[in-house]
Amino acid sequence: MIIKIIIFCLLSYLFSGIPFAFVISKLFLKTDIRKVGSGNVGATNVYRIGGWKYGIPVFILDFLKGFIPTLISVFYFDKNLEISTIVAITTVLGHMFTPYLKFKGGKGAATSFGSFIVLFPFEILVCAIFFLISVVTTRIVAVGTIVSAFFLPIVYFVMGKLLNITFPFKKFSNIDFLLIIIVVIFIILKHKSNIERLIKGNENRI
Repeated sequence: MIIKIIIFCLLSYLFSGIPFAFVISKLFLKTDIRKVGSGNVGATNVYRIGGWKYGIPVFILDFLKGFIPTLISVFYFDKNLEISTIVAITTVLGHMFTPYLKFKGGKGAATSFGSFIVLFPFEILVCAIFFLISVVTTRIVAVGTIVSAFFLPIVYFVMGKLLNITFPFKKFSNIDFLLIIIVVIFIILKHKSNIERLIKGNENRI
């Protein structure tokens, strides 16, 4: 079983590491996404230089990088929540530290959304509301991402531990709670440059 988990996570990492923002910006916009805008290899930066026509497809592809491996893992490992959460985190890390760009990837928002909505759909929907409210009021995507990520473990604890709302796995997992905190820390650390620009008051708006 351990070997199966390792192989599955490795394949998930390699799949989620595909830098669609880099590929699409190179093919269609004839530019290196790492050298324009914020320099981030993600959908928001593609949107800034190419508009919704390119930003939305990149978001969908980055979303699927997390969604597909995590969904497959749910059935492959017989609905083992802890294993599927490890797979989900692997997909996020694959996006953040892609082996195809010297381990320098995106910030994990779309991919984590895709992976965790499989495991914690209600919690993710609540956090999506926090995201939308934050972005609408500030017009800054990074604020929405940071706020929604920060609230994810809190929402998971309240809904799972206190309210016993744990669809589709029907249990609250302390291990998963800790794993969620870990991935949230990674996401926030990846937004270090955004936080610095927010403090200075010059963060990019949409």
